[in-house]
Amino acid sequence: MKKIFTFLASMAIIVSCAPTAKLVNTATYAVGKSPMKFIVTPVQADLQVSDQKISYYYEVTELVRQGGFENIVETAVKEALDVNGADVLVGLEKQIRYNADEKVEYINITGYPAKYVNFRNCEDKELLKLAESDPSRSPLLKKK
Repeated sequence: MKKIFTFLASMAIIVSCAPTAKLVNTATYAVGKSPMKFIVTPVQADLQVSDQKISYYYEVTELVRQGGFENIVETAVKEALDVNGADVLVGLEKQIRYNADEKVEYINITGYPAKYVNFRNCEDKELLKLAESDPSRSPLLKKK
């Protein structure tokens, strides 16, 4: 339990201290001799974090439970984001209750909802160099 708490606390600090800009790649198809060519445009956005902390109670269903612990947490976070209209939760905390059979009964998600705003073409030369020099950073360009 101490390990989980330490991990969550360190993740909350890392997330809250992260820069507000994120590099996102967008792609469109270009018609030419080759059937598919990608034009990749690095995009930058700001993260607008709410001052109000939210809390979301999620009662775990048997179907979600069958997917494992990570599935339970991801489903609870997704539901919390959907209800609050957010893109991400900053300072995510989880409170988990187990039943007598040691199965997750419910999970309570808390954090600060945040949305990506102000999408724009990336003009930061360092980020552009990173996108050009390391194509593995773009999931659109990865070979399968």
